[in-house]
Amino acid sequence: MKAIIAQFIFESNTFNPVEAELELFTNGGTWCIGETTVNTWANNVPSQLSGSLEVLEAGGWTAAPVLAIMCGSPAGRLSKTCFATIRSEIAAALYAALPAEAMLLHLHGSACAIGEDDVEGNLLEMVRHELAFAGKLVVSLDLHANVTRRMLLNTSALTAYRTMPHTDFVATGHRAAHLVMQDTSACIITLAKIAALIPPTDTNDAEGRFANILHHARRLETNSGIVDISIFPVQPWLDVPEIGTSIVITGNDPTIARTTAQDLAQIWYAQRDEWATGVKPWEEIKMLLRQKQSSPWILVDSADATTGGAGGHSAELLRQLLPLSYDFPGSVLLWVVDETAVRAAYCGASQFTIGEQSVELTAHVQWTGEGRFIARGQSYTGQRFSMGQAAVLKTGQLHVVVSTAPSVAADPAFYECVGLLPDEALAVHTKSLAGWKAGYGASRDRGLIFDGLGCTTLNFDQLPYHNCQREIFPMSRNPNFPITLWQSN
Repeated sequence: MKAIIAQFIFESNTFNPVEAELELFTNGGTWCIGETTVNTWANNVPSQLSGSLEVLEAGGWTAAPVLAIMCGSPAGRLSKTCFATIRSEIAAALYAALPAEAMLLHLHGSACAIGEDDVEGNLLEMVRHELAFAGKLVVSLDLHANVTRRMLLNTSALTAYRTMPHTDFVATGHRAAHLVMQDTSACIITLAKIAALIPPTDTNDAEGRFANILHHARRLETNSGIVDISIFPVQPWLDVPEIGTSIVITGNDPTIARTTAQDLAQIWYAQRDEWATGVKPWEEIKMLLRQKQSSPWILVDSADATTGGAGGHSAELLRQLLPLSYDFPGSVLLWVVDETAVRAAYCGASQFTIGEQSVELTAHVQWTGEGRFIARGQSYTGQRFSMGQAAVLKTGQLHVVVSTAPSVAADPAFYECVGLLPDEALAVHTKSLAGWKAGYGASRDRGLIFDGLGCTTLNFDQLPYHNCQREIFPMSRNPNFPITLWQSN
């Protein structure tokens, strides 16, 4: 028995107007095509694909890992050219590996392109209709996927991450491979779509409301007739017709699946007035920064999170802390994407204008070079990233990293690659909503969440959602159709 495996990971933020180009994958992220190249990558990077390889090979299957393409950072929509190239590469790699009894695609679930709101649905449709693949098609998704009926109509079985922040890539690959090896021919897929957007800062898998939903799902998953229950607190910054939080059940008893999905969705939706952003007032943040702890504070840039597809251009933290730059009892590490400031640093400047807020800064250039790093924390371990050309500007206790490109900056290796020591700092700035907990091994109480400029604001009702096909919370306090149910057959 043979299974073809491919991994394509990209997350869009449609409120970011900058189109994503191929360089985001080829230079800032991962671009591996061909079995030899992909196998080498999988042997060095814990991933969904590497997890699936382990299980399939141990089960006596022939596994053909043909492609691994992943972004260096979430971003806006894929450009038409970028999407066409990626789609063509995926189609060619899958087709060349046929025939096979099964395909296993590790996708994200919230990718959009210019002219295409549902990239994953498009790719799955391509597999079924253009490649005419009629075998088992198993899909794994990020738990921030915006699950659509188009995806599910072309899928045999589905599973997803179960951690936030994401630390279960390999385990997800294991589950997906077991679905390939199981007899799921009698399975249907049930989708409960909830008309609500949840702050990602309130979806921790270890504690709180979201953890309780996950634990409840795991208990229900042991019931006869249910194979997999996946929970999706959607990537909220998508202005697309089918946006919404989801519960997806793969199982062979449609009645049990429908009842289970409805009950779980109702429990989750009933919590909507309790969901919290965790944003702290600046007065409290500045007061806490007066005290050095044994581990650094994590300054969480909720509105300009590159891990949510923002561009990283906000200098709100710098604007707030600059007047106190000589008062802190330790170093504070900051980051802003600002190509002009990088160019000025390379020319030996000492006067800078930083970020969207145009913060005026007098600083010493401490370091220049290309910001390449390999994540060493508990999430994205072993993956290579680049922030492009970069510089470190020092004034008082502030060390400001400026770079030409956004990146996933939720790992200490991000600052280490530019010569800084995050583990010894008073505080480090991250443009990540939750990944810092895994990257830095940090507890929730070390996170100081603040608001500012950017397209990942947690105040969803401030964003121009125009394309949603129904009322949705919190823009509508009580949507007319809070839960809708659908089954594949």
